Amino acid sequence: MMRLVGILVATCLTLITKPALAWDGAVTAKIKQIDLVPLNGNYPFRVYLENVSTVCSGGPDWAYLNPTDPNYQAVVSALMLAYSSRQTVIVYSNLDPASSDVMF
Repeated sequence: MMRLVGILVATCLTLITKPALAWDGAVTAKIKQIDLVPLNGNYPFRVYLENVSTVCSGGPDWAYLNPTDPNYQAVVSALMLAYSSRQTVIVYSNLDPASSDVMF
């Protein structure tokens, strides 16, 4: 009987708690603009979202992706497709501790 009560309490707690995200920001919007900067420049692939003043708490209104990031080509391809077809995207981002800029 005690085991059943314990399982019931654990189930209830699981249902009422919110999951913790390992991201500093999660924004849902359509892509407004994509900037491509020469490789030797800062933040070579930048994404701006419609009606979003900041992509991440305390960050700018854009996010970036570097060519050295994992799955760079797949993420860039998906973002370009979403931009060209006007699809809504969810951008999960982290604040770059070295520069206070937002990265995917």
